[in-house]
Amino acid sequence: MNRLFAAGADGMARVMPPWVASLWVASLALLLCGAAPVQAADFPSRPIKLIVPFTPGTGMDNIARQVAEKMTARLGQPVVVENRLGTAGNLGAEMVAKAPADGHTLLVTASNLTITATLYPTPGFAPMTDLVPMTIAAWGNQTLVVNPKARFNTLSEFLAAAKAQPGKVTFASPGVGSPQHIALELFQQQAGVEFLHVPYKGTAPGVTDLIAGHVDAMLVATHTVMPYVTSGKLKALAVAAQSRHKTAPSLPSFGELGLKQFTTDAWYGFLAPRGTPPEILDRLTSEVRSILNLPDVRAALEKTGLDVRPSTPEEMRAVMQREFTEYGERSEEHTSELQSH
Repeated sequence: MNRLFAAGADGMARVMPPWVASLWVASLALLLCGAAPVQAADFPSRPIKLIVPFTPGTGMDNIARQVAEKMTARLGQPVVVENRLGTAGNLGAEMVAKAPADGHTLLVTASNLTITATLYPTPGFAPMTDLVPMTIAAWGNQTLVVNPKARFNTLSEFLAAAKAQPGKVTFASPGVGSPQHIALELFQQQAGVEFLHVPYKGTAPGVTDLIAGHVDAMLVATHTVMPYVTSGKLKALAVAAQSRHKTAPSLPSFGELGLKQFTTDAWYGFLAPRGTPPEILDRLTSEVRSILNLPDVRAALEKTGLDVRPSTPEEMRAVMQREFTEYGERSEEHTSELQSH
């Protein structure tokens, strides 16, 4: 029989009677079993951070700020958005992957997560194992825009200019390994052209130089760029998708102009660090999905051109796995350029 010892009044160890030892062990077991639910019930115990690995004003940033405002009121703790830029989104993702798995730090990112982690030699985290999918919040795509004074007014004219001068037409992106950079590489392959890639540190500086005429073209998220097009600061040539975008119904799509396989459809979603307690993860996922389905939140996001479609964690994981496998097969094609930056 196992024996437990306790200190007597004289400081000497004494053997506990068996019935006392059994009662003590049972009480300890009940205490330990009850610890996890109490911890989950106390959540959140401090402010929650939503880490956005790209600049303010992007699709994921808009989503994060809409959710943060509502979640603050619902959870009774401040929910703050932090923009942590670097390595095409990997820096912010790594920060969340290495954060305490207690539900107080979440990642709001885009489909670049499954792309850049296969392209960079040492991303610092594994997207399919170090982060837990919560929900895809919305979908969006990109539009090809040029300076309003550019000599080309259609996609055909743009491609003709690029073919006439290979490597001379400059094409901006928010950075090496960004979704726009990957889309640019696919664009070149499918259209049979060669551009001069000009990577920036974020979308905003690239758009600024495009407006100033320092670069020729850029793929920018449709919901982000349309205000610039409407105001005349940029000229849109086509939506980089197979069908027209609802916020720009008069703008042709790549698909109808001959690029039948090309698309830049991308998801925006929420993830948590691996090991986050299931009770906390389920509560956070439920809160985010509920907020996204609120009429005012949905209307605000769809007004920017996003297609709000909250998914289940399982659906999000399936999408991520498919993209991770697909882009992993293409990563060797771009490794040399990534390593040179």
